[in-house]
Amino acid sequence: MKDEQKIEFRHDDLSGPDDPVSGRRRLLGFLIGLITTAITGVMGAITGRYAIEPALAVSKETEWTDAGAIDLMPEGEPVKRNVVVTQDAGWGRFNSQRLIWVIKKGEALTVFSAVCPHLGCTVNRTSNGFICPCHGSAWNAEGRKLSGPSPRDLDTLQYTIEDGLLKVRYRHFRQGVSEKEAVS
Repeated sequence: MKDEQKIEFRHDDLSGPDDPVSGRRRLLGFLIGLITTAITGVMGAITGRYAIEPALAVSKETEWTDAGAIDLMPEGEPVKRNVVVTQDAGWGRFNSQRLIWVIKKGEALTVFSAVCPHLGCTVNRTSNGFICPCHGSAWNAEGRKLSGPSPRDLDTLQYTIEDGLLKVRYRHFRQGVSEKEAVS
């Protein structure tokens, strides 16, 4: 019998640094990692821009909104009006109705927000001015505070008259503080 030599091959012997198969595998792994990183980066940037940027954006100045024809408002008597307020809130544009009080005295107008400066309840008209039904704050017809927990007079709003229409720039004001401070 001949001496038979048994030759064993191990996988380690074939895959060295110079092995072409091993080099291709490393290159393919590197390229897959690079492509995955690029896709993740692009998707992260798109998602971040869509999801985070609108929340951090500064809101625009409030637009002017129609409050009705001046000719239809009675002289010296408070008139409650609904105005539609359009706001950009991050991802969408929303409309909401807000109440205002308008008093016409000759050519002069006074426009009040119907939101109580104390805690935000809706201010109602009385025979000699305004009252908040929630906590009893009262104001005279000129919006000056008479009594109650409200820290200040009624909040006035900017207005303009265009082609016989009253236009109001509606604003929200910080509640519970003595100074009128716009928050939007």
